[in-house]
Amino acid sequence: MEMIKKIIIASLCLLFSFGAIAQTSEKQELRPTKDYKVGSFSDNWFFSVGVGVQTYLSENYTAGSIVDHFSPAVDISVGKWFTPVMGVRAQLSGLNARGYNLGTTPYIDLNDMEDGLYRMNFNYINFHADFLFNLHSQFFRYNKERAYELIPFVGMGWLAVLNDGIADQEFAANAGLINRFRINDKLDFDIELKAIVMRSAVDGNSAKRINVPASATIGLTYAFGSDTEFRSNEISQTPIIEKNQVVAVDNQEEIDHLKKSLAEQQRLADNANKTLVQEKLLTGQLQKEVDEFKKQKEDQISCKVGLKVFFKIGTTRLDELNESNLEYFANNIKNLNKKYVIYGYADSNTGKKTVNEKLAIHRAEYVYKQLTEKYGISKDLLSIKSDVVSTDGNPKLVRMAEVK
Repeated sequence: MEMIKKIIIASLCLLFSFGAIAQTSEKQELRPTKDYKVGSFSDNWFFSVGVGVQTYLSENYTAGSIVDHFSPAVDISVGKWFTPVMGVRAQLSGLNARGYNLGTTPYIDLNDMEDGLYRMNFNYINFHADFLFNLHSQFFRYNKERAYELIPFVGMGWLAVLNDGIADQEFAANAGLINRFRINDKLDFDIELKAIVMRSAVDGNSAKRINVPASATIGLTYAFGSDTEFRSNEISQTPIIEKNQVVAVDNQEEIDHLKKSLAEQQRLADNANKTLVQEKLLTGQLQKEVDEFKKQKEDQISCKVGLKVFFKIGTTRLDELNESNLEYFANNIKNLNKKYVIYGYADSNTGKKTVNEKLAIHRAEYVYKQLTEKYGISKDLLSIKSDVVSTDGNPKLVRMAEVK
């Protein structure tokens, strides 16, 4: 048992040491998804369970009926995604293996013989650490709403036969594919195909060959942790100072002279402002005309201000051009006490209805968030509606959000 504990501890250390190295190497700039933050160690964990069937591929696989070589399989996993592309997991798998073997092996039934070999049946566990590689995030960029993802994995572990305790054990290599289907933000449906490569001695056969237990399981993956998605990485812009705005000062005397000139200009400006205020107070009629003019301008703007911003297919974020239009619109309505409705749309002729409905509401929510959080528009003045619109014209004109 002491040896088993050491092997398990060593496997876990290898799992998380590799993950920590991956996180450190990717934290500065995440490629090819550099628009997303890597997050902390407590982010993006997952737990998976699966059930299915397995077959024990060995030198005696052709003996007996093909049905005699299949048995149930179970997978239990816990892991973490360090980036949208790379992750690690620890998995406990196995349950039962069946097939045929020689009469000298310990896991056979001497009363059940076929094709010169005896029916074999034993229980086993396989504890292994795997490296996960998300092909879709690598080659098609990270998308938290993607319906399907293909995730190959490779790993190393320890396989033990359970027969009144641990009877035989071997190191084993693991490789396979995870077909992941999104259910919601927290839950995925998985189809996992896995093969284990190990020495044939684990079943009592001393022949110098390798055996390959192979399994196919279906299951669910639940995401947990501080954050279960990779967040948007907003890059702050450094203001550019034109050369003609920089004043070169050679000595302290010139600095003092500039300070005095600035103070004098400020004094004159203050006096001018005081004079202007006094004149406005004395000229009530002028103030009234100014107020009426402002009200007239506001009415004009209220009638005319409206906005349409367009999204690329399948996205809920604006490109630079449409973001500029949104900023211009926000500056125009910032001081108006007028309520607006944000409509989110998606093209119903492209993709599934459920996906388009999510796209429509997410587009409206994105514009709402930008107007309130980035540009300071009051939340009381904005509301959200969404729809999926069918069009016989250009579908690009429907992938939009409209404020009116």
